[in-house]
Amino acid sequence: MFPRVDVRLWQAGFWLLWSICTVLFLSPPSELPAIDLWDKAVHTGVFFVLMLLLLPAHGNRFPVIQLGLALVAYGVCIEVLQGFTPERSFSVLDMVADTLGVTLVLAAHRLLHTVAGRT
Repeated sequence: MFPRVDVRLWQAGFWLLWSICTVLFLSPPSELPAIDLWDKAVHTGVFFVLMLLLLPAHGNRFPVIQLGLALVAYGVCIEVLQGFTPERSFSVLDMVADTLGVTLVLAAHRLLHTVAGRT
């Protein structure tokens, strides 16, 4: 499913993006660059890319569903922490958008494995 790239590169990419996202999600919005994208689309896209990187980075060590649940839990934790961050707020809709991004990758992964199993 993924190009043959050393797993350490996938891991580095995932953890780098995860670190950047964590800092950005917990920074006051006044310190962040303005983005003209709908907030929920940004959340869905970020978690889609995180999950896309997480699969080849750690999919050989953990079940795919476990990775997805861990990433959803991360999204919930970020929202709880945002509730305590100045100029930020807790948002259930952000958690739904995060979960959607993860779910889209999990669904595509399952579909690709189902189709590959039939050929």
